[in-house]
Amino acid sequence: MKLNDAIIGAVLVVFALIAGLEARSFPQVPGQNYGAALFPLIISVGLGVAGLLLVASGLRRWSAAPPVDLGGAPGRFVNVGLVIAALVFYVLVSEPLGFIPTAFVIVAGLLLRLRGRPLSSIAIAAGTVLAVHQAFNEWLLVPLPWGVLEPLVF
Repeated sequence: MKLNDAIIGAVLVVFALIAGLEARSFPQVPGQNYGAALFPLIISVGLGVAGLLLVASGLRRWSAAPPVDLGGAPGRFVNVGLVIAALVFYVLVSEPLGFIPTAFVIVAGLLLRLRGRPLSSIAIAAGTVLAVHQAFNEWLLVPLPWGVLEPLVF
């Protein structure tokens, strides 16, 4: 399945507008010139600019190809379905199971499906999940659920 860049760009622009408007409602930090809204606003401006560039690119090629092409291998639809299922799986089980086991199952499963190579896919999944957990839990101070690993936490 292929979408014209103008369609994807328009979705990005709408998402950037929603994110930017929502970020403006974040509270200010007393005594600082910037607050919680700064980083989301920067990201939303970047997404908006990228979206506008995609819209311009897509409109130039609009007449050369159909805006939506549903052709392609049926396995692509399965892959899209697996990514959506992985997101739903994370929402449903990350709290009781914990971030590390849930994310490992998702990343390892998707890597095995999309690239094969069992040993390297499992190693990449383990390293990626541990790095993301370290970044969020320790450096960004965003607590991630421990779930079944709670008894092992000091």
